[in-house]
Amino acid sequence: MITRYIAYWLPNIVLVLLAFVLSPLLAALSLLTGPKLPGFLQWFSTTDADLDGGIAQNVAGYKDGLKGWRLWWQRTCWICRNPAHGWQAEVLGMSTDGLVTLQMSVEKGRQWFLFKNSRRQKFFCIKRDVPLFGSFYIKLYLGWYDVARDGRNHQYEFQIGLKQSS
Repeated sequence: MITRYIAYWLPNIVLVLLAFVLSPLLAALSLLTGPKLPGFLQWFSTTDADLDGGIAQNVAGYKDGLKGWRLWWQRTCWICRNPAHGWQAEVLGMSTDGLVTLQMSVEKGRQWFLFKNSRRQKFFCIKRDVPLFGSFYIKLYLGWYDVARDGRNHQYEFQIGLKQSS
């Protein structure tokens, strides 16, 4: 379980960086093909929304009805906001088939899960808010996301971000 997570780390970082680099080209391609990237290129987008997902999810700044450069920029930003989520779910993800929660601990600012699926794959999820200073904290996600966003696969997670509490 830990070995698999560590083994996936470098390929994941490479695909995430590639998503950032390719985002302008992928967004340009989407102007020709539509908001869902074709074939394996969907690895660079999300599994639970197309490239216009920010509109449906009411993400601040995402607008409906854009065309041309503005639509290209919005889709470029969406890819960068969710880099390689398709890869993390479809290739590195863990199936929800026969999912059993083996252990769970949920406390304020800290969550830990251990799962097992019908393929006998065990996987974990760690979510932690680490206080930093003032109202700022580090948001830490490791393992596989505790919810299958696409309903089929728990997405591989390696996310560290700075947040401000509201």
